[in-house]
Amino acid sequence: MTQTATLLPGTEVVARGLRWEVVTSEHFGPQTMYRLRGLENAVLGQEFDVLSPFEEISPVQHELRPDRAAPLPNWLVYHQAFLLEQALGSTALLAAQPGRLRIEPYQLVPVLRAIRMSRVRLLLADGVGLGKTIQAGLVITELVARRLAHRILIVSPAGPLMAQWQVEMSERFGLRLEVIDRQKLEDIRRSTELGSNPFDYVSLGLVSVDFLKQERILEQLERTSYDVVIIDEAHHCMDVGSAQERDDSQRRHLAEVLARRCDSLILLTATPHDGNDRSFSSLCELLDPSLINGRGALRGERYRSHVVRRLKMHVLTDNPDQPGKKKPLFPDRIVTPVPVSPDATTQTPYIDLQRGLLDLVAPELRRAFRTRNYGDVLAWIALLKRSVSTAVACERTLNAVASRFQQFLTDTTELQETRRQRVRTLRDYERRLERFGSIGAEEEEERSLLEAEDLAQQLASAQREIRRGSYQQAKVSDIVKHLDD
Repeated sequence: MTQTATLLPGTEVVARGLRWEVVTSEHFGPQTMYRLRGLENAVLGQEFDVLSPFEEISPVQHELRPDRAAPLPNWLVYHQAFLLEQALGSTALLAAQPGRLRIEPYQLVPVLRAIRMSRVRLLLADGVGLGKTIQAGLVITELVARRLAHRILIVSPAGPLMAQWQVEMSERFGLRLEVIDRQKLEDIRRSTELGSNPFDYVSLGLVSVDFLKQERILEQLERTSYDVVIIDEAHHCMDVGSAQERDDSQRRHLAEVLARRCDSLILLTATPHDGNDRSFSSLCELLDPSLINGRGALRGERYRSHVVRRLKMHVLTDNPDQPGKKKPLFPDRIVTPVPVSPDATTQTPYIDLQRGLLDLVAPELRRAFRTRNYGDVLAWIALLKRSVSTAVACERTLNAVASRFQQFLTDTTELQETRRQRVRTLRDYERRLERFGSIGAEEEEERSLLEAEDLAQQLASAQREIRRGSYQQAKVSDIVKHLDD
């Protein structure tokens, strides 16, 4: 039998009808001299030199017997060898299975990029409406299927986005995320030994960025680690330099801690660049500090392997009408103005509603301007704009406000922790409108929801002031009555 590869020391072999163990090997032209140590019978413990392939030497292959694992170190070696045999290539996917969701080809780009990385560090910066949540879920489940991820933490702005993450991960990927809040951490402390870290007991966690950035919570987070961390709306964690406010600084510090305490990091944002190169490079720095030079600027084009950025105009599909050519998967949105002339029966009630809303909003708007509380200004102007738009737009806004109003009444922590972030996002939209003149349809829809949510929070705050006897109850009751109507 001709040997095609050198046998490693420690390999059990059969030569001259007896079992041996390879001690050393030395090449002499086409021959290899093996020093063998006997393992049985009269040659037990004795050493002989044998030339191969002049003499036949066959390695002994043992069948894996889990029921007879022998010493634990031997079993562990067999187990690791078995796992290596099951390793998938760079193009095989386990998570992308049909059934719970319809996957578009472009949505597989991030997961294919991820499995080629030794350490997944991605900035997923697709435009609004391309399914960043779905793409992040595909990456997570692929890492789980490959036994590379066991502890996962998703960090998101509080409110509807957190609910969306919980529903999407559960219904589409079968991942049941535990919402981490103050009550959850307290429950874990009561059920575990003294001094334990509650984050160590949450393997699949979903948490608000504003809750996590608190100093006491952040101290506990720094004493744990996660296999995968996802930060949604990552543009809130940019480093904008000396112009940075306290909340921005806290979110940036949180992102830096998370980047250090995880193996794989995925940042999600539809607006990765705010016009300042330093802001974008600060996001890349979270992924890999080596992408940034000593002056805080990007090192050439290295960052491109870590960034996935597509807009709807970039996503093409086959054109059945013109074989061989491509067409946009998402056609351009065409808005056609349609004049509406209400009759007398519908015009009068609508005008009365507009006047009633104006009477309610105008005093609050003047008060907000007078106190320079521009967050309140944004909230009340949003309702005013809807009241002079269409009846459908006004009704939709009032329904959204009413649905969130009761939730804000019972949620005392979110009132203080999420308002600044929501107002900041709304200001970003206003700046983009001033700069570019328009925003996309999905962005406009998100802006409307944020405005309605901010107004609902304002009403909830006013209701709390009533209970403390520091607000005019008649005025707020009138507003609430209009919402109920």
